[in-house]
Amino acid sequence: MKKASLSIVLLSTAFLAACGADNEGNNETAQENNNTADENSTEETADTEANEESDPITVMTTLFPLEDFANKIGGEEVNVENIVPAGADAHTFEPTSQQMIEAAEADLFIYNGAGFEGFVDQLESTFASQDVEMIEAAEGIDLISYTHDHADEEDHDGHNDNHEHNDEDNHDHDNEESHNHDHNDGENHDHENEENHNHDHENNHDHNDEENHDHNHNNDEDHNHDHNNEENHNNEENNHDHGEDDHDHAHGEEDPHVWLDPTRAVGLAENIRDAFIEMRPEQEELFNENYEALVSDLEELHETFSAELSDTANDTIVVSHAGYGYWEEQYGIQQHGIAGLSPTNEPSIQQMENTIAMMEENNINYVLFEQNIPQNITQVVQDEVGAEALSLHNLEALTEEDMENEENYFSLMESNLETLKEALQ
Repeated sequence: MKKASLSIVLLSTAFLAACGADNEGNNETAQENNNTADENSTEETADTEANEESDPITVMTTLFPLEDFANKIGGEEVNVENIVPAGADAHTFEPTSQQMIEAAEADLFIYNGAGFEGFVDQLESTFASQDVEMIEAAEGIDLISYTHDHADEEDHDGHNDNHEHNDEDNHDHDNEESHNHDHNDGENHDHENEENHNHDHENNHDHNDEENHDHNHNNDEDHNHDHNNEENHNNEENNHDHGEDDHDHAHGEEDPHVWLDPTRAVGLAENIRDAFIEMRPEQEELFNENYEALVSDLEELHETFSAELSDTANDTIVVSHAGYGYWEEQYGIQQHGIAGLSPTNEPSIQQMENTIAMMEENNINYVLFEQNIPQNITQVVQDEVGAEALSLHNLEALTEEDMENEENYFSLMESNLETLKEALQ
């Protein structure tokens, strides 16, 4: 019995020892597994942080040149989209609510400025509560005035008939403030009351059918002089209205179409580069290298434009709207915008007649259509003159065809150069 009891005890002891060994091994394995999990978790956290740092900067732009420059400078460090869709006119574009939300989710919003994008103020208020950096690409660039060679579209082309003040108009504008108009006989003004200046018919004032006019001049601004020529005066004011309309556009006093000048486009690129460096300073070398390559290409493009446009038979182009003032300054091209300074203006019949007459007198046989500007008015002028149509790209926005052809800033500008050479031959 003792032997049997002893055997049982020994077996029990051996079993317990084996269980203890197994438990110890399991504990060690569990600890190792825990350590491995901790290491994996740490590595995953580090990887996540690294991925966040290496994620491309999300950039939203308003114009194709800004989009193209941002891609060229940022490379793989940026993800760029344009808020203005293909074929749209940035002058009149208004973002939808969804587009505004998408723009607010970007890291960086780049717009041209100089009064070009009328919708930016609306976006700015939306971005106020969001972590979006806004950059005005044209800031610090020397912009030309919209009055640069455009004091009068007709004067520019030798048609200033509507702005000549001759004797037949009977306009005496030597002193507008004092209303120094012709009263035929100033000596016969009987001012019985200097305060009220009551003019009645006993005082030799012939106002031509203006019966019982009691001119109470308590305020000099209320003077209604020279009734003999009131209709002529109104007509003359109407003749000046189109000059006022030319400046009724979304832009300010300066020409915002700065991207069309390769030398000034360098300033756009510089501001974009600086914004990228500020957001990702560890990539400064890359951004600078890409920027320098872009500047070199822009300088070469300017030299090509200068050389090939320096010796043309003509110097005037007729185009949808007068958005090419920088080409006037840089390359001596004279532009005549059918719609004036803004594509949203509808020219008067007189303006269109002046354009047609100017083209016929100067033997201009081409009309330049733009890719995102309504063509109906330009088509009328072309038909009247019997001119040939050419395409000029203002680069504001791409068309679907441009996208399919993978056009870029330089390919479009080189195409514009060929168009100009043909139009000016």
